[in-house]
Amino acid sequence: MTWFVFVVMVGMFPDGTHDTYLYVNPTHETLEECQAHVSTHGHNIRKDMFVKFNGKMIDKVYCIEEEKLKNFFRQMDLEKESRKQI
Repeated sequence: MTWFVFVVMVGMFPDGTHDTYLYVNPTHETLEECQAHVSTHGHNIRKDMFVKFNGKMIDKVYCIEEEKLKNFFRQMDLEKESRKQI
C-alpha cells in the first residue's frame, strides 16, 4: 500500500469545504512510516503550510492510504456533479 500525508487547514468556506494539501512526495509504504515522517518533519510541514496558505494554521494532519484517497476524490466528484444538476 501507498500512504500520503494529507493536511487540512483551519477555517471553512461557506460551502463547508476547507483548504487542503496533499503531499505526493514522499510516499510511505506503511501507516507507521507515514506517522513517523509526520512526527519527525512536523515543524517543516507547519512552515511549508504557513507559506503556501498565507499564514493559515493547520487544523489536522492525516496519513491516508491511496485507495481511500481515490475513493474520497471520486465521492467529491460525484457530489460536485449532483450539485450542478440542481
